Amino acid sequence: MNYGKLNVVVGFTGLTLAVLGGISLGFTFDQYSVKDGNHVLSLVRFYLREGHSHGMPLSLYNLIIALWVDKLNLSNGLKKTGSILAALALVLPIGLAAKGAAGAASDFPPFGMIGVLGMLGSVVIFLIGAIRTQKNS
Repeated sequence: MNYGKLNVVVGFTGLTLAVLGGISLGFTFDQYSVKDGNHVLSLVRFYLREGHSHGMPLSLYNLIIALWVDKLNLSNGLKKTGSILAALALVLPIGLAAKGAAGAASDFPPFGMIGVLGMLGSVVIFLIGAIRTQKNS
């Protein structure tokens, strides 16, 4: 089985969205964003920027997982679970960008935690797989 296909699609889609987010942040930068030589970010712009900057490494993480998931010494169920959890990690930057798009409301639901837990779960699963693979080499 090839479990990395999901992560390839998620990784390249995430990279594309993060790049588009960065471009939109660049185009909306204005003269009021600098005060006394320092960059001033509104809370809305801060969350939008965080969505962009978290989207890039989490997308690259998915691409790395796509390359290695089938080579690890894990059961097919753990490979599938780890692959899905790695894909869910992209919920974090989506949640950050959504909070920024919603005006950085303080009562915005923390659904970005799904991404944090997905990342944590996938790292644990793939670390176990990497250790098992190294021991069997």
